[in-house]
Amino acid sequence: MFDLKNKFDYYLRSAAKFSRKNYSEDLNLTKEVNGYAFDILSQTLRLEHQKDLKVLDIGSKNWEYARGEYKFFRQYCENLVLDGVEIDAYRLYSNFYSRYEYAKFYIKDLAGVNYYPDDLLNIKGRYDYIIWILPFVTKYPLKRWGLPEKFFMPEKLLEHAYSLLKKDMLIINQGEEEAEVQEQLFKKLKIPYKTLGEIKSKELEYRNRRFGFLVSRAVTAV
Repeated sequence: MFDLKNKFDYYLRSAAKFSRKNYSEDLNLTKEVNGYAFDILSQTLRLEHQKDLKVLDIGSKNWEYARGEYKFFRQYCENLVLDGVEIDAYRLYSNFYSRYEYAKFYIKDLAGVNYYPDDLLNIKGRYDYIIWILPFVTKYPLKRWGLPEKFFMPEKLLEHAYSLLKKDMLIINQGEEEAEVQEQLFKKLKIPYKTLGEIKSKELEYRNRRFGFLVSRAVTAV
């Protein structure tokens, strides 16, 4: 019954794509979350300067942290392409703006930044770096976020993300249980990874603990 409701609700919002237009707010309100994004990337990724850089953020939601990611990667290149993909981009907030309208505002004036309301499996090409914050590796969070069970495919999504990767992918999970599931997925799929342990930042402290993994094309599978 719960899944039937999620299927119906998801179908309605995806088909209607309803939203008030031209969302805006004071960008100072997003300083903490952007500071958090910049800080955790600074802690976990080591980059050298290059001319061109292509980055993918998976499950971007409303992408309020896009400027933090942009600021970090822009330090290391002359030309940056930063893509965000969100399968539930037309979910509405109580003010009747969608995630999509929020994202359009948050990435406004950022050259080379694109937000795609789409399924990760439809994303093609190769990316130097991939950021994936809080993937659905167990069913309960997916259901609570209002997505149909048909979208619960952690192995298939992880395999596809890895197929897009050229260098490193940062994955952050919520809680020790999800982190353990994530690690088992890496082992099952023979995807090389490094355990980063608990991810903390002085910029923003979340109620639930977060744990990170670094997937690299440069190392062998565990």
